[in-house]
Amino acid sequence: MDLLRFTTAGSVDDGKSTLIGRLLYDSKSIFEDQLEAIERSSEQRGDGYVNLALLTDGLRAEREQGITIDVAYRYFATPRRKFIIADTPGHIQYTRNMVTGASTAQLAIILIDARKGVIEQTKRHSFIASLLRIQHLVVCVNKMDLVEYKEETYREIVEQFTTFASRLEVPDINFIPISALKGDNVVDRSANMPWYRGSPLLHLLETIYIGSDTNHVDARFPVQWVVRPQTDDHHDFRGFAGRVAAGVFKAGDEVLALPSGFTSRVKTIESFNGPVEEAFYPMSVTLTLEDEIDISRGDTLAKPNNLPETGQDLD
Repeated sequence: MDLLRFTTAGSVDDGKSTLIGRLLYDSKSIFEDQLEAIERSSEQRGDGYVNLALLTDGLRAEREQGITIDVAYRYFATPRRKFIIADTPGHIQYTRNMVTGASTAQLAIILIDARKGVIEQTKRHSFIASLLRIQHLVVCVNKMDLVEYKEETYREIVEQFTTFASRLEVPDINFIPISALKGDNVVDRSANMPWYRGSPLLHLLETIYIGSDTNHVDARFPVQWVVRPQTDDHHDFRGFAGRVAAGVFKAGDEVLALPSGFTSRVKTIESFNGPVEEAFYPMSVTLTLEDEIDISRGDTLAKPNNLPETGQDLD
């Protein structure tokens, strides 16, 4: 069973946390004690309904203000696929937290309030997803219940986003009209929108093809940490820990460190379960090199015959 990592994006109050709560609730991925805790919290807040957004908004400040501040991760699985969800904030003040949550995502769900249409923060988060090379966007036009499930409203927003999306480098974009609060087109098809012929959100997430997304050619290894235990057992150990961003690394491969330009060869590849023959995306490993060269956190290892383009400016 493969794994799909996805994130939510969009402006504040577009319903990202509610959508994740609805997805977990309708897919039977919430434990009974969790649901009871949410029911009690909703009653104490005077919400008048079970506020499923509280499943991910756990910080006191988030619940007081009714917004997401920090990134919250949730895990669930269906018979078809496993999922890791990153619920990210929509407020412009916390955009950097949105980048953190989206940095490992393979798919982004862009929430749009059906009453407001495509706004500045929608475009900002979509651009960030494109910059992070997320290959799949699912644009969910949310709160359709507040516009009486009108097809015309949905079509107008699809046209707005399609015009804007011509500036993005995202090859796969899907559109779904939903109501996260009511559950329309989230897990099951909605009887309120018979004009929509596509799949509900969960079915799309279960079946979307991600096998061709990974780059196995351009070897890239960003160094996240220099490992120096300095213990009696590993007194001289010096390794470089990180997650393979692309390509394949094997013991004996020649590598070049950027930005210094020093070269060496991979001596060993260490994983959590012990030494491995090769490392590829998305494995987190520690590489040791045959030579003592100066490498720091933030440097990148690549193959000398296939180097990334370097520069200081963004277009």
